[in-house]
Amino acid sequence: MNVTLDHIVHFIKAKPAAAAAKWRDQGYKAISGGSHENWGTYNSLLYIGHSYLEFLSIEKNHIASMSDNPLIKQLTEEIRDGEGIGQLCFRTNNIEELQGELAAKGFETLPIFDGSRKRADGSILSWKMLFLKENHDYQYPFFIDWGKEDDKRFAELRQLGLIDEKLAAKKIEAVYIASKDCEKSASAWQEIMPASRADIYISSDGKEKRAAILIGSVNIIFCQPLYENGRAMEVIRKRGEKPFAVQVTPGLEKELSLFEGLYF
Repeated sequence: MNVTLDHIVHFIKAKPAAAAAKWRDQGYKAISGGSHENWGTYNSLLYIGHSYLEFLSIEKNHIASMSDNPLIKQLTEEIRDGEGIGQLCFRTNNIEELQGELAAKGFETLPIFDGSRKRADGSILSWKMLFLKENHDYQYPFFIDWGKEDDKRFAELRQLGLIDEKLAAKKIEAVYIASKDCEKSASAWQEIMPASRADIYISSDGKEKRAAILIGSVNIIFCQPLYENGRAMEVIRKRGEKPFAVQVTPGLEKELSLFEGLYF
């Protein structure tokens, strides 16, 4: 199984254009993505290296509320409790093969979903998505296949003017996830994904026990609060065991707190 971090999904109540505007205010080229007409949602995007941030919002509630897509179901359920980073998506170049590998490991998946959205220029972008069937509280990531090689896809994105060249040489270094038991969370992800052995340590401020695993080139850091105060505990109380911060390398010029998520 060869997977790479594709994108991070940040659930917001505002229009996606509002998230794009906040990034542009910081000097970064965030763009409008478009509408998922079959799901009743729309998004804006910020590309960082060969991954991106997606700010996802409900455009037509009567459509979104009836969707059988797990990501849209998660959005409609969790946005009631507030905004925040909701999901991670990993990219594969053969989603059918990945589905078979997961089945061989004993994990049942839902049928592969076909996805599409209309770009701002009217063109249609399509892809395939794969979700684990048993995913209590949406703790596990999902997978995507764009149907073309990475080099060709990113060359096309650059040609369309969707890439911020200031961010092209950066990458998403780490994603921080609040966890009630960081070692258990890391172990559960290791069963699904090809990941390094967990590195267990205490955060520099002493407030969290952490378990870090490397998947592809991104560190997934599970943060277990050791005290009743602190960011990880706040996230667990409000939203459950969810991602809450994204680290970019080389770092962003300025730390940005945005729709209950932290980017730095």
